[in-house]
Amino acid sequence: MNLELLVRLACKAQLLALAWLAVFVLPSQAWPGQEAISVRVQTPDGPLSPALSIVAPRGFAAVPAGELARLGWTVDETESRVVARWKGGSPSVEIRPGTPFLSWGGEGVHLAEAPFVSSGKVYLPLQFFIDVLPWKFPEVFRYDPDAQSLLVLGPEAPRSYSPDPVRVVVIDPGHGGRDPGAGGTRGTEEKEVALAIGRALARNLREEPNLQVFLTRDADTLIPIWKRGELATEWKGDHPGVFVSIHANALPDSRTTRGFETYFLSEARTEHERRVAALENAAQDFENQDEGPANNPDLSFILTELRSLDHQHWSALLAELVQDRLEQVHPGPNRGVKQGPLAVITNALMPAVLVEVGFLTNPDEERLLVQGTFQENTATAIASAIRDFFRRYSGSGGGSAAPAAGEGS
Repeated sequence: MNLELLVRLACKAQLLALAWLAVFVLPSQAWPGQEAISVRVQTPDGPLSPALSIVAPRGFAAVPAGELARLGWTVDETESRVVARWKGGSPSVEIRPGTPFLSWGGEGVHLAEAPFVSSGKVYLPLQFFIDVLPWKFPEVFRYDPDAQSLLVLGPEAPRSYSPDPVRVVVIDPGHGGRDPGAGGTRGTEEKEVALAIGRALARNLREEPNLQVFLTRDADTLIPIWKRGELATEWKGDHPGVFVSIHANALPDSRTTRGFETYFLSEARTEHERRVAALENAAQDFENQDEGPANNPDLSFILTELRSLDHQHWSALLAELVQDRLEQVHPGPNRGVKQGPLAVITNALMPAVLVEVGFLTNPDEERLLVQGTFQENTATAIASAIRDFFRRYSGSGGGSAAPAAGEGS
């Protein structure tokens, strides 16, 4: 029996042990979002924090596919397919949820368990990280079962870093001024709900000494839709930052539709996502022609740039965290993470999301959206998601502009 086979058998034994721990030793832990066990990641510069989070909702240990981005891969993830590419584009790995077969550079690899989707996120068997990566890519990855560590080696390994202590949060209360946004059956205007939640979110986050918090508007004024992302990019400067746009949904043809959803920038996949994008992008109708581009920028070019900077992956993660936290305080259904060509987050060069906090066209939800307690709870939930996001996100400088005049902390 050769050495490679012995190593792979040892890895498989470790995988089974980890899966047994996740399923039988820690069965009382909640799913989703509850960590069971973890695998440390070791780079030439030291440990990469945090460790790989492992959960077992399907009876086997699994890790979010998005974790590959922290290991040096570029990840393009949808609910139907994950494509991960190493630096320079090779190797390229294609994974499809529901089937245990994946493509590694055109070569088929069989996993012990099939990847799956939960809450809009793809999960891979732990086997992929501690067995397949070291087997197919030994010049970069090795697994140490004794130390329960994934070793990432070589000059292309992700480097450890000294985190920038300053984080920037740009809060964008949607619409404003002569643009009321969506309207409710009782006369509630979207701009009022968005501003109230945006202000509450700013108050909450300003309690953190290392957070610089900006509001694109702190009054009933109209800020051009394209200007909002530009301001956010200026205010962020070289610090890690996020852009969160607050909105309320509407579906005039249905007074029963309710719930909350969070969007990141990508191509719309469904008629509902296209409808919401068109609804929010209609804010341009209230602007003067010289207040923004005459036409939308080339979305395909923007998405390529976002993927190269890895903002799209991080935006998707931020959206997931927002949905998870809102689910704890919102009585409406969790409608999940969505995507679409939303103008307001197009030119914010950082992880960016648009949060639809509820449907004004649902009479019960309209009454809820104007309640001060609900607005505070919603702001607290989004703030919790942002804090959790920054615990995972190092960020990288983009631009050198100093903060411009605006609502700073």
